[in-house]
Amino acid sequence: MAKERRSLKKSLIGFEVELFTINKNGYIVDAADKLLKCAKGDKNLTIKKECASNMIEIASYPSENISNTMDYLLRELEYLVSIAEKEDILLYPLGTYPGKFNPSMRDDRAYKIKESIFGKNRWKIAGRCIGFHCHYDLPRGIFDSELRILKMFVRSKIKDSLVNSYNFLIAADPALATFMQSSPFYQGKYFGKDSRVIMYRGGEVLNNKNGLYANFEEFGGLPHYKLTALDIIDIITTRYETWKSYIKKLGLNIKVLSLYGSILDTTWGPLKINPHGTLEVRGMDINHPIYITGIGTIIKYIMKKLQEEFYAVVPSEIGIKEPFKVEGDVIYIPPYPYVRNELQKLSAYKGLENDAIFNYCKRFLRFAQSTMPKGHLKLTKPFGEMLSKRKTVSDEILDFAKKKGFKKKGTITNKLAAEITLNHSERLLREIVSTRKMIENLI
Repeated sequence: MAKERRSLKKSLIGFEVELFTINKNGYIVDAADKLLKCAKGDKNLTIKKECASNMIEIASYPSENISNTMDYLLRELEYLVSIAEKEDILLYPLGTYPGKFNPSMRDDRAYKIKESIFGKNRWKIAGRCIGFHCHYDLPRGIFDSELRILKMFVRSKIKDSLVNSYNFLIAADPALATFMQSSPFYQGKYFGKDSRVIMYRGGEVLNNKNGLYANFEEFGGLPHYKLTALDIIDIITTRYETWKSYIKKLGLNIKVLSLYGSILDTTWGPLKINPHGTLEVRGMDINHPIYITGIGTIIKYIMKKLQEEFYAVVPSEIGIKEPFKVEGDVIYIPPYPYVRNELQKLSAYKGLENDAIFNYCKRFLRFAQSTMPKGHLKLTKPFGEMLSKRKTVSDEILDFAKKKGFKKKGTITNKLAAEITLNHSERLLREIVSTRKMIENLI
């Protein structure tokens, strides 16, 4: 992939992680407000509330270097763990709590609007699902930071770079979601290797008409590829106007749209152009720090490659047989219907046990590693180990549950769910330390 590098700017990468609050027995508790009060007292502004009282978020400051971004996140995790410990609270870092619970949803205006549109019971799905969001700067010059909108009066190569980055991340979704899957159980039931994706996105393709966004796929489903930057702007505008129409149907004053701050703020799907001027990759389960580091590294260097070297990302049948193949200045990805209808579903339900997903992830990882400095390859080693074992964190949880008597068509008890939860809460503490050692002296 040797190609002349034309550096545009020092793009930043940032992370957002969500966590569940649990008690010392491994059960969900509404403890976020206690932690938020402590954080506010310490003037810590990166610890934030989420849509339910059993969830809390850390938003790390962005940096050009993955090691700096991750170091900041780990320090914030350590801080959150320390204040939680004083309150007899633990943190659970995986995509869904495996047992049954009824979340207490917040009554902030923006959340109540969603509840009214989706329905009270369906909206509670959002309180049972947590994720990892990775931000990477948009190509230089295409974002108006004052108006918080995309600009069109930029060079054609910059617009092409946006389209290529956008389409690539959509094609990458099944691989990214597979590597980060950590949610085999939802409300005690096994849906698939990524129950969070199945329940959160929902829809006909994922065989779940009861998912959160099942009837609102334009807001929460996997977006379509786009041919031009104008097409991206058009779908953002259309989506905003559709959301506005739902608000009008509720009989609310249209001024309530000011809650969203930007036209870019009315989407919650796997890929979002964020009003902070980033491409926000949102389709992944939250997972342990070692996997956050690895996937963040992958996204950073792929985006850096696309935006600095202007590769064309081309949907093609070649992308089905040889996904992420590079020929000259072209990277081949599968056609969108194959990604949406086949790979997305296989990833969510089967994961690495499926040969097509296994091959897709293998080729994706190989391509990603070809874009990064040798010193950073060690950060992606955990995914190579996943492929050699064909086991994700979801598979590890399932293996543990099977040893305890779980059968795939059955459910797990809340007692077993609590045991799983405590195991991974303890693992979080160990991995904060081991991940920090791994990023030290990163070349």
